[in-house]
Amino acid sequence: MGQKGMDFRHKEVINIKDGKKLGYVQDVCADLQTGNITSIIVPRQC
Repeated sequence: MGQKGMDFRHKEVINIKDGKKLGYVQDVCADLQTGNITSIIVPRQC
């Protein structure tokens, strides 16, 4: 997978149901066996 997971960092996350902006990707978790992204971390907005 190389650096491809890093391409998600600092991308804006938007809820597709209501268009609400949720924040920016801070980190990405992946299954190293399969190379699949298992979760993304978006800091909570205050």
